[in-house]
Amino acid sequence: MLANLKRGDKVITTGGIYGLVESVGNKSVTLKVSENIKVKFGKSYITNLRHPTDED
Repeated sequence: MLANLKRGDKVITTGGIYGLVESVGNKSVTLKVSENIKVKFGKSYITNLRHPTDED
């Protein structure tokens, strides 16, 4: 799953943060967690992909 992350994926982190993938690096992922708020996480902290139609 982590190898296939791409911009626009909806994910959940191990800490329970819901976000939208903005960019993917080799070891990190930048998530948009709110309007104008982006946070960088280690890829290993992404636990689940959410269905694209899931509400935030």
